[in-house]
Amino acid sequence: MSVVQRIAFTASNKFADPNVFGTALEIVKSKPGFLSSFHGLQIDDGKTGYFITVWQSTEHYFSFAQGSAYSDFLTALKPAAADELEIHHVHTGSVDVTTALTAPTTELVLWTLKAGVTIEEITPLFIELGRSLDIAKGAYPPSVWAPSKDSDKHILVFVGWDSVEAHMEAVKEGTEAHAVIGLFAPKADYLLGHAHFVK
Repeated sequence: MSVVQRIAFTASNKFADPNVFGTALEIVKSKPGFLSSFHGLQIDDGKTGYFITVWQSTEHYFSFAQGSAYSDFLTALKPAAADELEIHHVHTGSVDVTTALTAPTTELVLWTLKAGVTIEEITPLFIELGRSLDIAKGAYPPSVWAPSKDSDKHILVFVGWDSVEAHMEAVKEGTEAHAVIGLFAPKADYLLGHAHFVK
């Protein structure tokens, strides 16, 4: 079962330095089960940074996250960040998230469930939304969604696209995806961003 860790933060002035993630990358690349990493700046607001790692299994991820090098890893990320790191990790099962992360543009969504709403209740909507996005023009299926293992109120989504414009076209009014997204309104709020990732 693959694991994806998504770290988001307000980017500092040092984010643009191509070597700013050098130490963090050295640390994760030396760990068993590490598959790949991605970093990039959000296109939409121009200030949210992302650092994403993909792990072979939950065992490998927890060996890293609970090990002695993890605090060094987080410390190594801090020069790129102007504030605290927001950390979520998800289990993606057999779904390959790298297709979304290596696409020309990656859509990243953090959903927050409203009070009283459960993951089980909203799961059918995510399945329906994923199906409609996967067949959209300009998409790089499969889209990936999974509950955060760091919070019982958050769900992460990753979708690959040709461009931000392709995504907006796929969810514009009158599309199936737009109709499905409307069904989420009473159940969850979301923060949406796009990035061009460097692997």
